[in-house]
Amino acid sequence: MINSRLVSIPAGFALALSLLFATHLPAQDAEGESAAAQQQTRKTPAMRERVYQRLSNAQECAEMDDMECAMESLERVRNMNGLNSYEIAQMWNFYAFIYFGQDNTAEAMRAYEMVLAQPDLPLGMDTNVRYTLTQLYFQQERYQESVDMLDSWFLISEDPGPEAYVLKAQIYYQLQDYRAGIEPIRTALDVATAKGQELRENWYRLLNVFYYELEDYPNVIETLGTIINIWPKEEYFTQLSAMYGLRGLEGDDAAQLGLYETAYEAGWLDQGNELVQLSMLLLQADAPIKASYIMEAGLEDGTIESNEANFRALAQAYQLAQEDAKAISPLTRAADLTTENGELDLRLAQSYQNLLQWEDCVASGRDALDKGELRREDQAYMIVGACLFEQQEYGAARTAFNSAAEDTRSRSAANSWVTFVNAEETRENELAAALAR
Repeated sequence: MINSRLVSIPAGFALALSLLFATHLPAQDAEGESAAAQQQTRKTPAMRERVYQRLSNAQECAEMDDMECAMESLERVRNMNGLNSYEIAQMWNFYAFIYFGQDNTAEAMRAYEMVLAQPDLPLGMDTNVRYTLTQLYFQQERYQESVDMLDSWFLISEDPGPEAYVLKAQIYYQLQDYRAGIEPIRTALDVATAKGQELRENWYRLLNVFYYELEDYPNVIETLGTIINIWPKEEYFTQLSAMYGLRGLEGDDAAQLGLYETAYEAGWLDQGNELVQLSMLLLQADAPIKASYIMEAGLEDGTIESNEANFRALAQAYQLAQEDAKAISPLTRAADLTTENGELDLRLAQSYQNLLQWEDCVASGRDALDKGELRREDQAYMIVGACLFEQQEYGAARTAFNSAAEDTRSRSAANSWVTFVNAEETRENELAAALAR
């Protein structure tokens, strides 16, 4: 039912790898001092002109896709004496950019780690590098390092958007820490709502998976209900219906049926098992006519598999709808497909009895007794006896009723029948004798 296909975890992320420096003046957070005011003031050293020129040259080479030239320029910076922390950070930031462009993820991560090793980084660079490393760790399946880095990013990030919380939830999904993943994904939904941003379908799907893995079915039902209200799709209707069936509280059957009927009317149920499930729900809701229509149509067009269980279900629907004539064919096919017991032959005998087809009733009843393994053998003898009586086979009928009387549950009724059979046989014999005189 509900499983991991509900979550789409990206294999990689779009990375912001451009240079953060745009001037040789001391670095300043582009958003001003509001973020920095929430932490200890950072005193970032200035970038000197000669370092700036060499890094600019590396950037020009990179823009022309001449990475060899860019690397040579960086090596000249690296060999300079007396570089301050900001200059070293920018150098390693550019190394990371080049390594990533070469698909050398391991070296790119090492370069970013070197950036973070420098003291007094500008807040913008610090937050950008931490988030980038979070994504790279995730891509390399280093999930614990990824979530640890993201937590450090949250500590210095001002007003994070919902995507960062979604990322944290996705990391916890990969760690299979489903309980820990609930809070960040719910926070993402709250943040997006507060900011007036669009809520994403896959965010709710991820939340739903967390609840399902934790077997928190009330919250699964609540979450699926929310999803259906926004994105009414077949899979959500069937999943929610299945959850109602799994929970099994009072009123859940009606809710489950309502969802399945909605999906059916929308043309979403195209699997045989779904149509059978809908039919069973309809039978439970005392709607056998619609159940029989769905089962019959599915068996005829091949959507529903032609097996013993499905023919039996169709026959049951017809019988409950008091359509015994229509129940004969599926009951016969179901009975022919099983040799385990005679229960289906007994049901077939009952249908023939209701249709006043006495000979067929006796034949099916005897088939049921021959196959055996009946829940109520006495009932089979009672049916056979009643149909034999209608054929005026009084001796055989009496034998059947006497066999039924061996079971205390049918003894009283069977003995009454024996008395009635004897009286009727006596009456007919007396009538025949009188006519012969």
